[in-house]
Amino acid sequence: MKKSFGSIGTIVVLAGVLGACGTGSYDADDAKDNEISGTLKEWSVEVGANTAETGEVTFTVTNEGTIGHEFLVVKTNIPDGEIPLVGDAFEEPSEGLEVIDEIGEFPAGETQLLMLNLESGTYQLVCNLSGHYAAGMHTTFTVTD
Repeated sequence: MKKSFGSIGTIVVLAGVLGACGTGSYDADDAKDNEISGTLKEWSVEVGANTAETGEVTFTVTNEGTIGHEFLVVKTNIPDGEIPLVGDAFEEPSEGLEVIDEIGEFPAGETQLLMLNLESGTYQLVCNLSGHYAAGMHTTFTVTD
């Protein structure tokens, strides 16, 4: 598969500037937006929208947990939560999935931004640190034309 996804960049954004994004639970039922707010915590990945349109998608992700987490955007048709693990994480790369880009491990209380150019398809938004995916840190994400 030809990789035509370009990471525009990953930058740290101060949580105080993002007050309008809110914290806590999100209702992602049938929401569609290209400005995605989300949270990572033990043991979940929650996003404000689970669908976006092709093109530039911006993820603003806050670690509301008590330990470090990472945020990967993975293009795959493997059902949510069923990526095969080797030990306590899945291999990057692996057959049947493509890690588009990621925010590497960042500490609790920090907010980071990831801007990507995404093609239509099915994705999972995950934390792949040891044991985190198996503990439930994943959610589906779809990009449509």
